[in-house]
Amino acid sequence: MSKTAREFVTGVGDCVSEYETVLDGARRLAELGVDSLPICGDDRTVVGMLSERDVVRIVAERRDPDAIRVGRLAGVEVDVVDADAPIFDAWTAMIERDLVHVPVTDDGRLVGMLRRTDLHDRIGDSAAGEARVARPVIAA
Repeated sequence: MSKTAREFVTGVGDCVSEYETVLDGARRLAELGVDSLPICGDDRTVVGMLSERDVVRIVAERRDPDAIRVGRLAGVEVDVVDADAPIFDAWTAMIERDLVHVPVTDDGRLVGMLRRTDLHDRIGDSAAGEARVARPVIAA
């Protein structure tokens, strides 16, 4: 039986609430040492992504990051991988879509993140070759 995306998630459950401020989100990014986090609704559904680029843009526009709710940045469709998807399929889809990271969900709720660097470190180059025949598993 092939391994699933669930077995390779990092940052299990780490997200920013849509009600938190951009400043709060920036602090979480720094605290966790990541460049992006999913934005989650009340029921932990992924409603968007907060990235360092978002924070920089807001500061560069001289907008107050402590006055803007992260939820205002949501709205763009977010690519997600189902937790039960075969890991090789998920990896292939990430490569084909040039995604560095993608949220993993179970019944729409956040489980964790897949990060390509982590996958490469854990699976290795030989797995990437096997994954070339995989079917798409990322949904927006």
